[in-house]
Amino acid sequence: MSSKPSAVEVRRQFIDFFSKREHRELPSGPVFPQDDPTLLFTNAGMNQFKDVFLGTGTRDYKRAVDTQKCIRVSGKHNDLEEVGVDTYHHTFFEMLGNWSFGDYFKRDAIIWAWELLTEVWKLPKERLWVTVFSGDKTDGLPADEEAEAIWLKETNIDPAHVLRFDRRDNFWEMGETGPCGPCSEIHIDRGDAVTEPLLGANPELGVNAGNERFIELWNLVFMQYNRLGDGSLKELPAKHVDTGMGFERVLSVLQGVHSNYDTDLFAPIFARIGELSGQTYGEDETRDIAFRVIADHMRAVSSALADGALPSNTGRGYVLRRLLRRAARYGRQALGMEEPFLFEVIPAVADVLGQAFPEISGRIEHLQLIVRKEEESFGRTLGRGIIQFDRLADSVAKAKADTLKGEDAFELYATYGFPRDLVELMARERDLKLDASGWERAETEHRNASRSEGAFKQLLSAEDLEGLSPTISTYHPNLESLSAKDFEASLAGRSKVVRVIGEDPALLILASSPFYAESGGQIGDRGVIEDPEGRWSFRVDDTKKMGAVIVHLGELSGSEPSAGDAADCKVDRAHRLPTQRNHTATHLLHSALREVLGEHVAQQ
Repeated sequence: MSSKPSAVEVRRQFIDFFSKREHRELPSGPVFPQDDPTLLFTNAGMNQFKDVFLGTGTRDYKRAVDTQKCIRVSGKHNDLEEVGVDTYHHTFFEMLGNWSFGDYFKRDAIIWAWELLTEVWKLPKERLWVTVFSGDKTDGLPADEEAEAIWLKETNIDPAHVLRFDRRDNFWEMGETGPCGPCSEIHIDRGDAVTEPLLGANPELGVNAGNERFIELWNLVFMQYNRLGDGSLKELPAKHVDTGMGFERVLSVLQGVHSNYDTDLFAPIFARIGELSGQTYGEDETRDIAFRVIADHMRAVSSALADGALPSNTGRGYVLRRLLRRAARYGRQALGMEEPFLFEVIPAVADVLGQAFPEISGRIEHLQLIVRKEEESFGRTLGRGIIQFDRLADSVAKAKADTLKGEDAFELYATYGFPRDLVELMARERDLKLDASGWERAETEHRNASRSEGAFKQLLSAEDLEGLSPTISTYHPNLESLSAKDFEASLAGRSKVVRVIGEDPALLILASSPFYAESGGQIGDRGVIEDPEGRWSFRVDDTKKMGAVIVHLGELSGSEPSAGDAADCKVDRAHRLPTQRNHTATHLLHSALREVLGEHVAQQ
């Protein structure tokens, strides 16, 4: 290794290390889940393998390695407020990961991690610390003595550098429900390890104390359980390994810099921001924060837009709009950028990320068009909104108070499009707080008046998914290869009932299904599923996927079917054929538009 390897080299070294150990190299999944409504964005490398962990999906490989695009901006995994202020948090980041699906477990994961860090990348062993799960009485879980013993007996780490932590730090969960398990984290000491060799064990100053000296590099998750809706844990059908290494963090260590933002993942983006603004990174902390926020947010926005998301006022689209407006506001107030400029940063982002994620490089013009439109829209209201905020802040100061009224502050969102975090940020800069409860009351009233409803709902809970096998699809995609008789036959078939869930709508899951489940831009089939003996009938109003499980949504009539009952399926021909024609016509139109107007035209 050279003394300062590039980002491209480090990424490749990680992937090659595990490829040589029989791991399948995979491309990153999209930065937002295509078929998982429980997540706004992909927040960890394991998201695309969730169905495998639950036992509802399979792969034709048992080991994998990849770098996954991730965004963390909301919910449990939310780093937005730290972005730009410190040197190691991001909204967009890469998660290097190696995976085992029912194959190797704790021993190989730990030994290989130690080998890569200390023998390939030559990180000093005296600076590395590891943590293991100390157990949890509430869940009835013992300490992870197996992982601890592997670290102590099968690596040459200093035994004093192996620490136990509780579930907050060493029990990994993707969300409120779903796959989870104990984990073992690897941290590095970036301070004076010679005169303070044991500071890492200090709960206030050391590992997991939330400082920039001891930072987590790699998390080895031993996926053993499924967290159910009632909070209980159930053993997964098989044990898996799910690891995640923060690429930006390990790169800063290998490149010998203290800040993630001082690596070659950010330098070209900073250079472009400097060209546009006439400012230089590294000369003023206020401007430096703006540089970092803009670079981070444009990485996140570019990645999400390239995968097909769009700015909007709801769901993930609203998150992207928040990031764009947050970046624009920093550019305006800290760097003097009165005119749209974020769209001109995108080519630099593509230069940095394009080799690993070619979808970004391939859609630069498309991304620029969307971002410029958003900047222009925000620019029309930003100035007026800032004036209104100053009036509110001045009135609070005159009253010798320290809190903005939530109802008044919410008008900055309703009228000027200021996200809450932007209002809170501007308030902090004036040493003010936001009345959170008042904001939430106003937001609820606004939502009710608009009759809006959250778009992201869980179709099946963790309990519903538990133990479900992948549905065998008998849908035939190549109609041109079928005779008229065979085509009609493909729209029907006999199956068996697996499970019936709920009432409004009812969800019916079969062992096999000829119904097309919504995907690829084509809506799901409709039709009828009936008991051959006439005891019940299920009207199918829609068909969707949860991982590899096909779910029929509709209304059940008659008695409730039992698992194992025969079921006769009949797809609505009058609905299927026009749907397929429209879907095909959309692709043809898209192709024509790209040919006539250019490659920037995007179907999404």
